Amino acid sequence: MQSGQAWKMGHMGVISDYSDGTAQISFTLRDSSGEILARRAGERVFYAASTIKLAVAVAVIEQIEAGRLAWTQVVPATHTFVSATGTPFSIADDPDEVDDEIPEVGTPMSVRQLLDAMIERSSNEATNMLLGLIGIPRVQRSCREHGMSSLHIERLIGDIAARNRGLPNEVTTDDLSKLMLEAVRGDWAARSDTEILRQALSRQRYATIASEVPRGMAWGSKSGFVDGIEHDVAFIGDPDSTDLRVLAVCSRGYAPDAAQEAIRAVAAALISE
Repeated sequence: MQSGQAWKMGHMGVISDYSDGTAQISFTLRDSSGEILARRAGERVFYAASTIKLAVAVAVIEQIEAGRLAWTQVVPATHTFVSATGTPFSIADDPDEVDDEIPEVGTPMSVRQLLDAMIERSSNEATNMLLGLIGIPRVQRSCREHGMSSLHIERLIGDIAARNRGLPNEVTTDDLSKLMLEAVRGDWAARSDTEILRQALSRQRYATIASEVPRGMAWGSKSGFVDGIEHDVAFIGDPDSTDLRVLAVCSRGYAPDAAQEAIRAVAAALISE
């Protein structure tokens, strides 16, 4: 993970109510069949940060598969959204959180462009525009249908008013690892659509686990971080191979550099096995 803009971009909201000040780290490693190979506190619940965007991506592709959405469908670019509390909010109010690569307000953006922006650079605006198309309940149903017992979404990215009312977005490493495996390997979508998501994940700008992947090995990931929270979930190896591994690591209570070092250490130990 990089510093500066990489630390800020796409991960709005300081989360102080998810930690008592004690540093905690959890991980789950799965093989290509979904079997858990290694695990530490995989059921522990964390604030999701931007890892929840992987669940949004899966739900979007499911809607495309169902014919309710198309990759070419467009919506006007915006930084302003409606909170779950009913009040408007703008991501542009925080310069550290705004996606500078979103085009001028009102410019048409396709679903394909939005998904790429959401995964590659963790764009908050792109995520919320996609959620505006499919609805949060659709993502909630998708999580249940894919067997997520704890991973859930209750609000838009950057919806601080809803967060303060107790509407969380939460994950566990057990669920994140299962979700990533489903996202890149499952038979729930056409190969062409799955490939779009695989490629977006492989271009993710803020990867931590990937720094420990051997040179030349395929990988893709989705990270998430806010103050005191640092997560990453990655597929490692060819998604079509039985050698595929999926690793999810979540942490809280660490300083950013320490959290990234801890995630890299877990990845180095498990990927080498």
